Amino acid sequence: MPQPESSSCFASDLEVRLHAQTEKLEEVHLDAAIDAQLTVVTTPSTACVSLPSQEFSSGKKGSELPQNNGGNEMIGRSSPIFDDYTNPNAVGNCLSPFVPSKSERIMKFIEISGLKEGSSKEDTLLDIGCGDGRVCIIAAKETGCKALGIDVSPPCIRNANMIAKEENVCDLCAFLEADMTIHPDILLGASSVLSDRLKSCTIAFLYTYPTLLTKLIPILSELMKKGNLRTVGTLTYHLPSENADVAQKDEKHDIQIYSKVEATLVQ
Repeated sequence: MPQPESSSCFASDLEVRLHAQTEKLEEVHLDAAIDAQLTVVTTPSTACVSLPSQEFSSGKKGSELPQNNGGNEMIGRSSPIFDDYTNPNAVGNCLSPFVPSKSERIMKFIEISGLKEGSSKEDTLLDIGCGDGRVCIIAAKETGCKALGIDVSPPCIRNANMIAKEENVCDLCAFLEADMTIHPDILLGASSVLSDRLKSCTIAFLYTYPTLLTKLIPILSELMKKGNLRTVGTLTYHLPSENADVAQKDEKHDIQIYSKVEATLVQ
């Protein structure tokens, strides 16, 4: 059977294989995300969940980084987050539900973001709200780039690490549990276990609801100023024009590529 335009055999096959677990991940992600948003974390530079054991970006090994203490702490915030997106079947609010990207759109993003232009092995892709990790895994498999996936959901992070192991891309992909809506000074501070990893990222991928997307503008802006981030791509939900310069659009797949993201940070 012919593959969809812009898709690959591996990407399409992975999408089919992951379809069966999507509904379950939707449920557990919602619960985990709401729990994370309502949790006040007073030690934001402490352990992540599911830190990788392989070398990645910062040159450090996961075993040398702080370990999790049963999954009750994450890179977090000093106050709870509430938002307007409410799942009618849940008690509480979720900034962005688990909605996996289609393989065809992932491949088109890889193409127009510049990952396929020959320097892929020098790039590190950042996927905020990575879910089951399929974008990072497909990008690593197709281009040889490194990839960092971040999500607030421990079940999603565990699942992403498992898939990366199955696909033999553990040396290229890392998945961490963290809240990227907190102030960039904390995320990029000297005591943050995420700082070096985030600053090494060159391309960012975002497929999140606007309720989360707008809260990510400060960290994207800082990564473009202080890190290596040069390109940001969004699917379906896009950055406000006053905060981002659009470099390219793909209307068929509803993808926008930005060359600049700026924000005025609240002190």
